[in-house]
Amino acid sequence: MNNASSMSADAISLCAYAKINIHLKVLAKREDGFHNLESVFQRISIADYLSITQSSDSHSCTVESPLLPLPADNTLTKAWKVFKDAAGINAGIRVRLIKNLPAGSGLGAGSSDAAALLKVVNELFAMPLTDSELIDLALQVGSDVPFFLREAAGIVSGRGEVFEPIQSRTDCFGILIWPDVQSSTKEAYSLLDKQKGILSGEYEAWGYEKLIKQYHDPLGKWCFVNDFQPVLEQRYPVIGRVRNELCEQGAEFAQMSGSGSAVFGLFSSENLMASAFKVLAKRWSWCKPFLLLA
Repeated sequence: MNNASSMSADAISLCAYAKINIHLKVLAKREDGFHNLESVFQRISIADYLSITQSSDSHSCTVESPLLPLPADNTLTKAWKVFKDAAGINAGIRVRLIKNLPAGSGLGAGSSDAAALLKVVNELFAMPLTDSELIDLALQVGSDVPFFLREAAGIVSGRGEVFEPIQSRTDCFGILIWPDVQSSTKEAYSLLDKQKGILSGEYEAWGYEKLIKQYHDPLGKWCFVNDFQPVLEQRYPVIGRVRNELCEQGAEFAQMSGSGSAVFGLFSSENLMASAFKVLAKRWSWCKPFLLLA
């Protein structure tokens, strides 16, 4: 990221990388209405692009998003509001957003965009907030947002605010397919709550040691889970179809990310991934190769 001075002509541009959930357990519901989670988050090389400029003509956040119109209230305007209030800033910003990541895909795109905005505006306005203050603000915007201010891979627990970094693997090659289904987190939770009577909290976490050991095992030995996957595959059978096709094409591990609906497959060699991609890209219009980021 380039260094910004406080001159208003400066724009800072950066990538807001997506994440996949390699593992996702939904645990008991908390008193604040959120569920506790246990998840392995991993940043990947597919991103939205943002360019942010200070603007003196208003105090708001104006977002131009030519590829995908955003609602008036979105994670970027929300992130700007919490930042502006916390830092006591009397100015506005303009954001240009090139949206490559679909909404309702379980890739954390909106959260990543919000985290990118927090990082950039802190720089544009001469660093009024510390890293830990930014992380507190990020949690006000959404449960996944703090992750995007941290290392590329980690074990996330609590509501999403507890983070243990792990050494990121760089020996896998991925294919990500979005089957053009918009899955909302809210819908995913209500399907899960109905099916599991999950409110009683008998769902056990794996714990740090087991997660770390498994993450560094060979891909073929992975038995990570995503608690949302069975109920979402029932509701949208196309998700299961994508997962099966990734496995048929040689993925050693394939799973839905987050609350859906994107599905990733991981391969142990670049050649295996490339030959699978040739086949799958003909069948699925949104199909992209990726790397795990370190």
